[in-house]
Amino acid sequence: MTIRRAVMEDAGAIARIQIKSWQETYRKIIPDAYFDQLSQEKREPGWRKSLAEGPVFVALDQTNEIVGFANGGPNRENDATEGELYALYLLKSHQGQGTGKRLFDHVLEDLGRKGFPSCIVSVLADNPSRHFYERFGGRLVSEQSIARGGKQLVEYTYRILFESSSDS
Repeated sequence: MTIRRAVMEDAGAIARIQIKSWQETYRKIIPDAYFDQLSQEKREPGWRKSLAEGPVFVALDQTNEIVGFANGGPNRENDATEGELYALYLLKSHQGQGTGKRLFDHVLEDLGRKGFPSCIVSVLADNPSRHFYERFGGRLVSEQSIARGGKQLVEYTYRILFESSSDS
């Protein structure tokens, strides 16, 4: 498995992976109507914008196909002194092999180089992969109700302190 920084030409593949991984992970959690309105064509412009704004890291399999991606940056909600993992998506067929951790580490290293002492990540409480963040030091700091596809869901926010940070 190779991890590299994404280029603009990867935007379509990233959009496709995002939708497919959402379907694989959230199909029984979020109503089907939500997935029915998703399309690569609608998601791709947003990924082109993200690629222009900051690094997105992609994981490639042995055939050089993109099978996952991750990105992060300043906390989008209210604290520009803290980083945020915006997205980490990996096809189910490639989970459990260390690839997600490698993508995660690339984003954390990038955020650390930018001077952030920690980052947050928000994940649906019903997402079975949320324990990934707990295994790698994430501490639950809040939960909130969000709506997706007309359904109320619980979203957890975890904080990950970087190696050089003190516990606060």
